[in-house]
Amino acid sequence: MFNVFKRKSIWISMLVAAVLIGLFAFAQVGARSTVKVRHLPLALVVNDNGKDAKNIVKKLRKESHQKNAEIKWVNVTHTSELTKGFASGKYYGAVVIHSGFTQAINQQTDYLKGKIITQKLAALVVKTPMVAETAPFQQQRALANSLTKKTPEQAKISLYVSQGSNMTVANILTTALPKMTDHLNQKISNEYITVANKSGLTLSPQDWSKLQTPIHTTLIKRNKVSTKEISGMAPFLVTIFCWLGSLIASLLNWRDHSKNEQKRTDGRLSLTSVTSQLISGVAIVTAIAVSVYFFTKVCYSVPIHDPKQFLLMIGGISFVFYLLQSAVLDLLGLKGWPLLLIIWIGSMAVITFIPQMLSPFYHNYVYDITPIRFAYDLILNQMYITDASITGSSMLSLLYIGIASVIAMYASTLIKKRKKDRLA
Repeated sequence: MFNVFKRKSIWISMLVAAVLIGLFAFAQVGARSTVKVRHLPLALVVNDNGKDAKNIVKKLRKESHQKNAEIKWVNVTHTSELTKGFASGKYYGAVVIHSGFTQAINQQTDYLKGKIITQKLAALVVKTPMVAETAPFQQQRALANSLTKKTPEQAKISLYVSQGSNMTVANILTTALPKMTDHLNQKISNEYITVANKSGLTLSPQDWSKLQTPIHTTLIKRNKVSTKEISGMAPFLVTIFCWLGSLIASLLNWRDHSKNEQKRTDGRLSLTSVTSQLISGVAIVTAIAVSVYFFTKVCYSVPIHDPKQFLLMIGGISFVFYLLQSAVLDLLGLKGWPLLLIIWIGSMAVITFIPQMLSPFYHNYVYDITPIRFAYDLILNQMYITDASITGSSMLSLLYIGIASVIAMYASTLIKKRKKDRLA
């Protein structure tokens, strides 16, 4: 019974299991355990040149200059530029300080000052009634009336969150940005309280309500993700479908072509066989694209804004995946299968995060080099982002990968394979 442990295959199986677990742990647990927001780019639009607006901008920028700052501010001139910035991935949210910000804060300060003067004048009249007839008293009362005549307005700040750019980041910003403005509100409100207490001013609840929230904040979500879009996971799942579909199809197609080539005495793949792989691959990825569309749009009603563009893009991405996987199999045979699994496992851990959230290691040596990331970017842009281009750097990177894969497939015809490397 225990003789089984004398077989090498048992020990190899245990070693393979340990390696696979370690690989999954490295890719999944390792990447996620080091996730942290680092220098997240946010747009800053300042439409007010007053003192109070400048003070807030100075404070925000000072915090962003710290070594481990969570936010990196990107100066933007006009709010109209935000759509293009979200589409290009330059930033994931924005803070807009509206015109009239400083004027509103000054109006609040003047209102408080007017209330203080009014209370002091009332106390003075109680002590010395005759003073109410004097010119200085009348001037002060007129000043107080002018300062309190208008109900103070709130200074306005708008917070933008590009929900479709990345749901994890959007959820963080949806909480963090209002907290930031709440902190500003609290700071200014405390200053008002300090002034009022020093002056012995007692404000009615109605009067105080006008000053306790100096800044009015509006949260605006751009590139909204609906509940039908699987809480922002639709691009990730579509990318999985493309990779898995092409992975299985490329393996089965490679096995079929390899068996037909076993009659050759030199053991090499022929140019005709590689060409056949490419032609059959077109038909295969067409079926993959139609299947992905059917199961996402038809079966589960995931919104697809441009079905034709979606089908073409999914077909193109699946074809690049097919070419890459076929090239590895043509060059290395089944020995290349673990490499494809490593690419897949490593990619799953990082593609749903933005680069600024990953540690330098996972950013530079996993995220930047995985081909699946380029496909994910294109699919996300097509499904979620308004005015996003699908012909940018990610498309170009996939094109280069596809061309290199085709070259590698034809180069494999020059490699003489050992007999034991051939399929039985």
